[in-house]
Amino acid sequence: MIFSALDQDFVYSNEFGGKVAPVVASFVSLCTVVVLCSWCYKFWKGNEEKAEELSTSSESLTSSTPLQSSTKYRATTRKYQPLRQHDALPYDSSPDLDSPVLNRKSIKFKTPPSHSFEIKAPQPNISEIELPPAPPPPLESSNKEQLGCIFFSLHYNSEDMVLTLRIQKAVGLPAKDFTGTSDPFVKILLLPDKKHKLETRIKRKNLNPVWNEVFTFEGYPHNKLMGRTLYMQVLDYDRFSRNDPIGEVEVPLGEVGLGTVTLNLARNLLPCKKSRVPLGDLLVSLMYQPTANRIVVVVMKANKLKAMDLTGSSDPYVKIHTIHNDKKIDKKKTSIKKRTRDPVWNESFIFSVPLDKIRDISFVFSVMDYDRITQNELIGQVILGYRTTGSSLQQWTEMMNNPRKPIAKWHRLQLY
Repeated sequence: MIFSALDQDFVYSNEFGGKVAPVVASFVSLCTVVVLCSWCYKFWKGNEEKAEELSTSSESLTSSTPLQSSTKYRATTRKYQPLRQHDALPYDSSPDLDSPVLNRKSIKFKTPPSHSFEIKAPQPNISEIELPPAPPPPLESSNKEQLGCIFFSLHYNSEDMVLTLRIQKAVGLPAKDFTGTSDPFVKILLLPDKKHKLETRIKRKNLNPVWNEVFTFEGYPHNKLMGRTLYMQVLDYDRFSRNDPIGEVEVPLGEVGLGTVTLNLARNLLPCKKSRVPLGDLLVSLMYQPTANRIVVVVMKANKLKAMDLTGSSDPYVKIHTIHNDKKIDKKKTSIKKRTRDPVWNESFIFSVPLDKIRDISFVFSVMDYDRITQNELIGQVILGYRTTGSSLQQWTEMMNNPRKPIAKWHRLQLY
């Protein structure tokens, strides 16, 4: 009896427990979800209250009521806070409030006072430079110009049909380099043939060179030589630019009486035909600043440049080389002026020149014609320095005698 009753209670408890356990688990899960939702709601509500607090504080700051002089504010990442008594606004100025931008308020402080700095390389005032009068038109070259004399001899061997030319020497050549000398050599042609040319050796820094070099022209019958012209051109060799023509001589062989006897001849050099064409003029200003050890160069303008394009115009610009002991140490250039023969640049350049080297420094101004397709062509050059001559030396001397004063002068372009 007892065991049967216990068995019935045990069965009843198992049946009741099996029905109640799922209900309890569901209730616990529901409570957990409710707690989590309430915690998330409180967190979101707290952030919203903080945002409202920040908005109300900023509105109170930017209200129409003026700021009190005893309370000063500064902007932080969260909200506006009063400064401590020992703090001060930047530059001791009260903040200027801007109008709202995108529904926000901001504080803008006044900019700091401007600072003045000493300009390292002041540009000269072009209007203060005394401009010289325009250059006169170029005069026609005359045969009286002293370009020197060349000595040579001719001998013709009719049996071998060989013409022998001996270039002996030249006397009284003009100085073409800024050092006051020249590096002459002779170019020889038997016109009208221009393909085959002969040249002598270069005589360095010599205005009275002696060559004594022999050249032969073989296979020329006497009647053929009578229609030929011996052409000799003396040039000054230049390592950095084109060789500068000094003078030329044309000897028609039909007029000298060629024979078995050696003819000793001497001819005065005449200006080269190409150099007789005017190349134009260049206006340059120089100013020496002894305390700063520098020279301010202003390329101002050019006048009546030689037409280099087929349209009868040019696209000129100027290259400036600084030469020290026959070496290029610096280079600058101006802008390009399109389709003009009378360009105006007014561009300044500053070159550092120590006092102990100023006598060995020279400036070479090369006026170039810009060409987008082919190579840029040289129109003419001007050399300024202590070892130059003529107007170049005159401007250099005036610059040294008048420091801190710009000296402007016109110069005729040449081919050096």
